Amino acid sequence: MLAYIIRRIAQLVPVLLVLTIVVFGFVELLPGNIIDTLIGTEGIDDPEVRKILEKEYGFDQPIYVRYVKWLYRAVQGEFGISLVTRRPVSLELLTGIPATVYLALVGITLSMLIAVPLGTIAAVRRNTAVDYTAQVTSLAGISIPEFWFAILCVLLFSLYLGWLPSSGYISPFDDFWGSLKFLILPAAAVGFRQAAFTTRLTRSSMLDEMSKEYVDTARSLGLSERKVIFKYTLRNAMIPTITISGLQLANLLGGTVVLESIFAWPGIGRAIFEAILQRDYPLVQAGVLVLGVIVVVMNLLVDLTYSYLNPRVKLR
Repeated sequence: MLAYIIRRIAQLVPVLLVLTIVVFGFVELLPGNIIDTLIGTEGIDDPEVRKILEKEYGFDQPIYVRYVKWLYRAVQGEFGISLVTRRPVSLELLTGIPATVYLALVGITLSMLIAVPLGTIAAVRRNTAVDYTAQVTSLAGISIPEFWFAILCVLLFSLYLGWLPSSGYISPFDDFWGSLKFLILPAAAVGFRQAAFTTRLTRSSMLDEMSKEYVDTARSLGLSERKVIFKYTLRNAMIPTITISGLQLANLLGGTVVLESIFAWPGIGRAIFEAILQRDYPLVQAGVLVLGVIVVVMNLLVDLTYSYLNPRVKLR
């Protein structure tokens, strides 16, 4: 296991290197640059001022030199200064990441708590009313766009019933119970759609496992149906479910831009979206790089869970 982890981490190095090249190059190809943004903000169009700014931000050097310097600083967690807030970009990201992680973890946990039992019961009671209900519900969840479901939640529970606030955020470390009332609607909007995908996947995986010979063997040995389902079948069926859930979590950690905007949730997705609108290039570069690293690391963690769920899976 340790050798596999070391080998996988070593394989991540070239992937992350290519990611940094893509992120840096993409921003460099955007029309305009930091200097144009600064001059437009200050309302100054003096050639001398432009030369001073170009030297300050390194635009008087070749692109490969700027990339190497940017990469060197990025490895140390230094991404420059935000053009809008004039604060360190790393500080801007650290401000948004906890809120996004909080929402993503609660949302994916909620989806798993709904999807795994529902998908399992639907598979065990195939072609019954429970199965049909689960399939219709999951199909509706897949069909309904997240932003539309989020707007419906706001209209129903905030405007009409007045039970929950429509927007806002409180850190759970400041006031845990107070933060829950701001979390419920965003987490429900995130978890409902994720649960729809996971329910269908869990059901199909369970049906596939239940048709295999080892299940018939376990039953012939006199094991109870509950033990066969929950100790053997479900554990093997969870492998594709964990894979999809891990990727879903990576996407959520990448920031649910639309939902964070609807609920005024101060996460990293909303920060990057606003940075794009305001042409805050240092923040865009750093944010996209952080999201890419999150996805790569989550893929590694998903692979490592395979051997725990199914000892027959050998990590090589």
